[in-house]
Amino acid sequence: MLRQIITLLLLFAISLPGLVAAGEEYWEYTFRPGDSIWKIAEKYTTSVNNWLEIQELNKIRQGPDRRIPPGTRIVIPVSMLKLQPAPAIVIAVSGEASLVRANGETQTLKTGTRLYSGDRVVTADEQSLRMQFADKSELQVLPNSVVVLDKLSHHEHTGMVDTRIRLNSGSVNTRVEKLKPDSRYEIKTPAAVTAVRGTAYRLSSSSQISRTMVTEGNVGVAAGGTEKIVPDGYGIVAEKDKPLPEPVKLLPPPVLGENQSQDKTMLKISWQKLEDAKYYRYQLASDDTFNQLIVDRSTEDTSIEINDLKPGRYYLLVRGVDQYQLEGLDTVSEFEINQAPAEKDNSWIVPVSVGVLILIL
Repeated sequence: MLRQIITLLLLFAISLPGLVAAGEEYWEYTFRPGDSIWKIAEKYTTSVNNWLEIQELNKIRQGPDRRIPPGTRIVIPVSMLKLQPAPAIVIAVSGEASLVRANGETQTLKTGTRLYSGDRVVTADEQSLRMQFADKSELQVLPNSVVVLDKLSHHEHTGMVDTRIRLNSGSVNTRVEKLKPDSRYEIKTPAAVTAVRGTAYRLSSSSQISRTMVTEGNVGVAAGGTEKIVPDGYGIVAEKDKPLPEPVKLLPPPVLGENQSQDKTMLKISWQKLEDAKYYRYQLASDDTFNQLIVDRSTEDTSIEINDLKPGRYYLLVRGVDQYQLEGLDTVSEFEINQAPAEKDNSWIVPVSVGVLILIL
């Protein structure tokens, strides 16, 4: 049963020895009840007449209308599909993040920049961005990350998408719309592959280890010849070429107090200590989607001070980090910093709201 669930969640590309030519790109399709080669060619490829080539490529010894057992997997050349390339759009950017085009051209990312297959996005300290794909799924690239867009395509009539991303290093947050049948949304790291059908999760990667933390839905992770389903509120650590461990429950959201500072340019916040937390990560942004990051830091303490803030509304996110370096669920607080009236008291900070919620980035 687990393998059947994983098959539904993970639409991994496979290489079928002896059936495909080297250098070609292929799309994998799994037969469902009522399917035939003829119907598949008509629905997904540029011509119904492609059925014969598909049949020969996959060494299927049946006519175009003969029924093939459900679960049978075939490959179709990408060049044959109606599926067309579809760019991603940068919808928010903080700092001067860099874009390296597939042809080597380098430029600074801006809101509205179109991203295509083969492009590489690079962020440094205090740089982040959010991109949106053709199906409205979103990916936030956090500071000090390198992301490569391996494949971006979209079938306008069926809604089918094929989005494949490489996280070479760093961290991302992603929110995936519920995918149409036969669609794929996949992020590869040096250590593992994650694939989803509609969910929200965070992913960090180094050369040997990746960490997946799920905040909504389910995520399929494959590494070291093993596959696991990671449910909402759980995380998993994948080491390169090693079997996956069982998912572990993420730390709960910290409980924040109110701002304790009387300095009109400072935010001073504490929270209750989380059992099993080794340290905490906190972010401060000027927007509730955390696209405009001002601070992104870690601390072993249960309080922070952020100085030299300008008047305005701010959003603070805090989460605990456990022994596996899995980041737990978020607490988000909203604060407004006002100019202190002349010759009056220093009651300049007005807590707009202090609450606990799971932030879906």
